[in-house]
Amino acid sequence: MKRIMKYTAVILATLLVLIILWQFRLVLLLFTLSLFVAAGIRPFVRQLMHWGLTNSTAQLIIYGLGIGGFVLLFLLAGDLVLQQFNATANQAVVQYESLHRQWQASDSWTQSLAAVLPPPFTPADAQAMDLENMLPVMLTLTQNIAGGIGSLILMLALSIYWSTDQNRFERLWFSLLTPRSRAYTRDAWRSIEEAVGSYVRSQTVQSILAALLLGIGSYFLGLPAFVVAFLGAIATFIPLFGGLLIALVAFGLGSLQSLGLGIGAAVYSIIVFIVLEMLIEPRLWPRERRGFLLTFLIIVPLLELFGVWGLLVAPPLSAAIEVLIGQAYQASLSRQVGHVHIHDLQERHEKLVATTAVSATEQLSPELRSLSDRLAQLLTKLHDIAEA
Repeated sequence: MKRIMKYTAVILATLLVLIILWQFRLVLLLFTLSLFVAAGIRPFVRQLMHWGLTNSTAQLIIYGLGIGGFVLLFLLAGDLVLQQFNATANQAVVQYESLHRQWQASDSWTQSLAAVLPPPFTPADAQAMDLENMLPVMLTLTQNIAGGIGSLILMLALSIYWSTDQNRFERLWFSLLTPRSRAYTRDAWRSIEEAVGSYVRSQTVQSILAALLLGIGSYFLGLPAFVVAFLGAIATFIPLFGGLLIALVAFGLGSLQSLGLGIGAAVYSIIVFIVLEMLIEPRLWPRERRGFLLTFLIIVPLLELFGVWGLLVAPPLSAAIEVLIGQAYQASLSRQVGHVHIHDLQERHEKLVATTAVSATEQLSPELRSLSDRLAQLLTKLHDIAEA
């Protein structure tokens, strides 16, 4: 009866924890992302501390350089990106309107296709739209942008706070565990931090290189370089399909001028991502840490729950789960080996007891008897610890 009550209490407590996590899933997501950022910069902080700086000073330098570089890049290129986005959108509308009219005037299957496609957006349609219809759209867009910026600021704040007091938090968490599981948890946590940090650094480097290579290539191909570079930098963080998506975008932008240019832009984008995948990523994130199947299985629920944020969390989360599985497997193997050693020691102790029992007529020395009793007690304790 006690065992049934114990199992019931554990199940109810687990369900309660899951309900609480579900209610605060957005906070949990931001906290997870902040841990990923902290894991990514940890080697740089250690290097600065090795050079004689304090932890707080090293954290301030790393975060200051990162945030300052991002703000400087936004101030220098943000206006150009918006201008090219606007010009590209206008060009796409004009080209779509012209193509739609050509297909409607033809006598082939393209006429049926034009009837299925949505009608082009003309300037008359834009003038016909009143303020009441545009206001909800603009309000929703503004809310989404403000919410995204606020989430990024909160994530950075959590990351800074965690990086500053990480050792104290870890000591507090590990003190709640049993001494036997404390070492295993510490090793698993260090391995997870290393794997996740490697992924964050790898994707950051690939994002910068993709933006540079795609921007330079788009400039020489006559495409909007800042738009392609911006989208390429974001696409590197999309697992499995990032290269394919940016290739489709490059094909669409190039096709606004000619079909051959679109094909060439798509091929160039694919080559860039293949080079990054084959040459850069293995140096920063080893292949044995990548599980594409597990990543794909995690992407589906996270994408439904958190949208684009779920795509960012899925790869490092799958790497963390793989590390946990590997640590659990290694712990199971060590436990099995430990059982074998304990069984061998018990057999040797039994042989020793049997050997001493044969000479019952001889009086055993107190030292030998004390050693035998002490060995039996140690074997019993060792067996109990291994079974726990």
